Amino acid sequence: MNNPNIWNKIWTQAMADTEFRAWVKRENKGVRGRKVLAYINKYLGNSRGIKTIEVGSGLGVYSFILGLRGAAVTLMDYSKEALSLAERNFSSSGLTASFLRMDALALDSNLRQQFDIAMSFGTVEHFEGEERFNLAKTHFDLVRAGGIVIISVPNRLFFPHEILNFFLHRKNKWPLGYERSFSRSELLELAGRIGLNNVEIGGSAFMSDLFRYIFVFTSTNFFKRFFRTLSCWVSFNDRASLFDDLFGADIFLMGCKPLSV
Repeated sequence: MNNPNIWNKIWTQAMADTEFRAWVKRENKGVRGRKVLAYINKYLGNSRGIKTIEVGSGLGVYSFILGLRGAAVTLMDYSKEALSLAERNFSSSGLTASFLRMDALALDSNLRQQFDIAMSFGTVEHFEGEERFNLAKTHFDLVRAGGIVIISVPNRLFFPHEILNFFLHRKNKWPLGYERSFSRSELLELAGRIGLNNVEIGGSAFMSDLFRYIFVFTSTNFFKRFFRTLSCWVSFNDRASLFDDLFGADIFLMGCKPLSV
């Protein structure tokens, strides 16, 4: 299962500043990033001055992207190591942010309805049962009426990730605790239960995701037994395709909290 100790251990394997910046650049210009920013612009207008919170933030890539656009960003995580690394990356770039060490399932009532956007990227899939729903509901509780909820999760139809997940679990080498991917229908059902309006489901760049996972597979010992290992990492720029919203590695829910709430 998941707890702060698991994630503290993961985040102690520090990501170099150059890798973080490359990650930010890829998301900022990538298919998912463009769709997320277009949705924000459509319903909130300019990002400058809006208040955002990233739930289970890790390094806070999207908080960083929105911070560059003038948003007042808050990163929430129950991992001390994640927030420490995030604070270092923000500070080195001259960006200000608030860093909140808190379990999102035990939300401080003072935070409710205080933000224009509540978002997460790779968080909700690590919970099951009612905790899965309650964590999604936390996003809804954090935003004001008319605010935006964004929840990005692994896509059950992106078969390379599902194969890798299954293989590493069989070998007892999966490092990320509990994880179960989502289907589009599950995200839509979640949006309905939460009570979101203007719901859109997007997907990341399928072809680019596929090529990235090919390189992940080539780094495994299983692959090396039978094939010659590729000697270098190749960076793929995201390219949109007709397959993205259905088969992309990540699918993401975007919706608005009703004004009448």
